[in-house]
Amino acid sequence: MIKKNTPSEVRTKLGKIEGFSEDGVNAYLGIPYASDLGTDGRFQRARPMEPWSGVLTTKKSGPISPQLSSRLSRLMGDFSLPQDEDSLTLDVWCPDTGQKEIPVLFWIHGGAYVSGAGSLKWYRGASFAKNQNVIVIGVNYRLGALGFLCHPDISPGNIGIEDQILALDWVYNNIEYFGGNRRNITLMGQSAGAISVYALLANKKSSKMVSNAILQSGRYNNFEELDAAHNKAEKFAHIAGVKVNALKTLPLEDILNVQTKFIKAQAEFASSRIPFLPVIDQYTISAEVHENFIEGAIGKNIIVGFNNDEMHAWFSGIEEIENASTEQIELVFKREFKNNWNVILDECRKRRPGAGAMEMISMGMNISNFEGQTLNLAKRLSAANINTWLYRFDWGSFEGVFGACHCIELPFIFDTAVEWDPPMLLGGKVKEIAGLSGSIQKTWGAFVRGGNPNHSDIPNWPRIEENNFYKLCWNNSIEVI
Repeated sequence: MIKKNTPSEVRTKLGKIEGFSEDGVNAYLGIPYASDLGTDGRFQRARPMEPWSGVLTTKKSGPISPQLSSRLSRLMGDFSLPQDEDSLTLDVWCPDTGQKEIPVLFWIHGGAYVSGAGSLKWYRGASFAKNQNVIVIGVNYRLGALGFLCHPDISPGNIGIEDQILALDWVYNNIEYFGGNRRNITLMGQSAGAISVYALLANKKSSKMVSNAILQSGRYNNFEELDAAHNKAEKFAHIAGVKVNALKTLPLEDILNVQTKFIKAQAEFASSRIPFLPVIDQYTISAEVHENFIEGAIGKNIIVGFNNDEMHAWFSGIEEIENASTEQIELVFKREFKNNWNVILDECRKRRPGAGAMEMISMGMNISNFEGQTLNLAKRLSAANINTWLYRFDWGSFEGVFGACHCIELPFIFDTAVEWDPPMLLGGKVKEIAGLSGSIQKTWGAFVRGGNPNHSDIPNWPRIEENNFYKLCWNNSIEVI
């Protein structure tokens, strides 16, 4: 629990807010960036926050978007926090230095667009703000059906993405009052958050507010056509036993229960499909989203990367995966790689001799998802002469079963391992975790401040070039390969 010490007051464009100051950091938690959604706000775009009178107390994070436990709670741990459909708030962590023009880090959390929150203690920005002299923003946005269902009878879609854009706009117009530099805002997103960063750079309005970007473990082909999104909404309503427009007034508990059934109905063997996706609606996201992303990235600096064992997060310890037959393994590779399946399967066998079924499936799925799509993105950025640095996170606990799995880099970046205490870090040495955390956080901090991740405490990390895909590998030994 955060101890609240000296009050700290800021006057923004909309009114005064009071947070607290502790251990060299000023914190302002639960700042509303949108007006109250009201009774008719479900599935609708939020409105900007209206000015207020008096002083708004911002010493406690706001409620999180309604959700059930994450499918990755078995490796990340779990949380129980107040939930509300009216959850559009952000947390601001500022170094208490009295400086102006401080660089800004805008964090977008992952969770397959169905779980998580920017206000989780896992993502507490105090350490990053104090040690790296940057302002850290964590944003809550609408999730699941409430944030991404799309159908002409209820919602234009991309509500969660529009929430993020509205939050970014609030930061852009108010961060100077916290000592921040709105001309130096870095977006950072992981997993679904990385897809969001991709979408925000592809959006002409939001890309203009961004200087640099960090995309961690994203899957950048995850955009849905309108017809497919409409069909999803109809299937969702069918499971609920109502017409689509009746979802507007369906009790929240029923929405979440239907969402669980809906996700289960989409499940496939050895898959980690995201149930709700950003939609190519020609308003927030255009049909030229990939071309628009490159256009939005020009003139900016980019870090992209993935983890070595991403898919262990879903597959390690799952009996049906661990005991998969040769035929089942081949079917997974055929599904993912079509006519090229046997070439990729052979490559995986050569890369990890003696691997069991889970390891083979995990490696193949990483190639078709996080690793493969990150490398493809890096090639596109390089071809456009955009300053890009590529990394791979390799650290994994020797005592754990999850390896360098999806999400494992997050406690290192935020220096919050003590807040997580998750199974994925089981057996990790405290000194080892602290040392790697300090190094990677300092690297991300250097990038946020100056657009270049290099500093004196890591090996020189070259930008990727068309014929030289240099990659920084994060482990107990840090090296460039």
